[in-house]
Amino acid sequence: MSETQRVIPNIEACIDCGACEVACQRTWGLPAGSERIRVVRTNEAEDGPPRGGGEAHVPMSCFHCAEAPCISACPTGAMTRSDNGQVRIDKDQCIGCAYCVMSCPFGAPQIADDDAQEETDDRFGSPEAGLADKCTLCEPRLENGDEPACVSECPTDALLFGTPTELSSKLREDTVENALSDDQLSIIFGGDQ
Repeated sequence: MSETQRVIPNIEACIDCGACEVACQRTWGLPAGSERIRVVRTNEAEDGPPRGGGEAHVPMSCFHCAEAPCISACPTGAMTRSDNGQVRIDKDQCIGCAYCVMSCPFGAPQIADDDAQEETDDRFGSPEAGLADKCTLCEPRLENGDEPACVSECPTDALLFGTPTELSSKLREDTVENALSDDQLSIIFGGDQ
């Protein structure tokens, strides 16, 4: 199996414009608030990166973790890993218990509310009310050779897309400010990255 591609935020580049959220909504026909990526605003430590304190904006979505806590927490086996390494939700198996939501340190899976639209594609459709939903990496776009919509629409390149090897290299560069701790990166990339 080849390395699973992932999306990782570069907080130095994020300007909190919301283009990634809108791209997700538009691509999947989602109502506002149901997007599969969210810009999270967080306060940094006074001596923390990148600007010595203040507010940071972090685009967060499913990282399709190598050691995905959501998979091990799911009591029905609805959270699975595909042949290409992506973490998926089998909506026929999901019972809406929210164990995946509680286990994810990144807040990626969410339980879709009543405003969720009807499923439009059997494999990668819109969220179903009462069931878990999360980023699919825009898999139909990947199959066509395109990047996920959030990555291609970001005007500041605040979303890095690639394999763990490519992303690990980018995260070591001085030009990329990483919002994730070493423990979080270990979950995402696996212990050996």
